[in-house]
Amino acid sequence: MEELDTLRGMVLAWRKDYFQSAPPQGGEDYLFLCEDFSQEIEEHIYPYIRRMVLTDYLDQAQAGEFLDFCFRQVLELKGYLDLDNGSPD
Repeated sequence: MEELDTLRGMVLAWRKDYFQSAPPQGGEDYLFLCEDFSQEIEEHIYPYIRRMVLTDYLDQAQAGEFLDFCFRQVLELKGYLDLDNGSPD
């Protein structure tokens, strides 16, 4: 699905930028990056996905799978920063 591929590319570009903004095992000093990344997804991706569901372009399962992908990226950033606690926020 072209739209999801475009959104996936956006999320991966953001991810790359966040990874480049902090050193590995950066710790608590860089927690704000995870929060910012999560907020970007919530502000820019959620509404778009919601609209796609409301217009029957995506079903709930597809939307959930895509949003899981998005927040796995946040969790990977947390892992990179050595902040793994199992929560994307």
